[in-house]
Amino acid sequence: MNPSSRSPRVRSLAIGTALTASLLGAVAPTASAAPAPAAVAATAGTTCPSACFLAVRTAAHDTYDRLVIDLGGTALPTWTEYVGDDGLSYDGGGSGEGKPVPLTGKHFLNLHFFGVDNHTTTGAGSFTGATTQPLSLPAVKGYALLGGYEGHFSFGLALGDYSSYRVFTLTAPNRLVVDVYH
Repeated sequence: MNPSSRSPRVRSLAIGTALTASLLGAVAPTASAAPAPAAVAATAGTTCPSACFLAVRTAAHDTYDRLVIDLGGTALPTWTEYVGDDGLSYDGGGSGEGKPVPLTGKHFLNLHFFGVDNHTTTGAGSFTGATTQPLSLPAVKGYALLGGYEGHFSFGLALGDYSSYRVFTLTAPNRLVVDVYH
């Protein structure tokens, strides 16, 4: 089954807490006291062959941190995801493959995308932001664009203490959202 065609998912980990997945699934995100998001401007008028990364925006909310990846093009990518404790590594195309990413965290969320690129139809880079960005949010400690090759691209998040996360897409405009609950 195509991972991104499923409804949004909530992943739970037991990290020194007795919270259950059923309780976490009942938590509705609220943004009542959200500070202004950190944003990287997208490239205006970007034309991508299918889907491409444009920018990343982040914000801390009362019960979760949100990371939004703005996407160009008309398609939405599919993805796989996993959480590990081993850190993040750059990958793709042989340039910097396997080199550790300089972000600290207790856990690391890896997203591997299919059908996405980091270049426009003219061959210019579509992503205008920092490829590695430390953050000081309650649950998200940083993100990194890890690299890609031939329609496959990886993106990673350094996490502190968290109880669960949810990855989903939105349209008009296209974007991928990662909510990491405190």
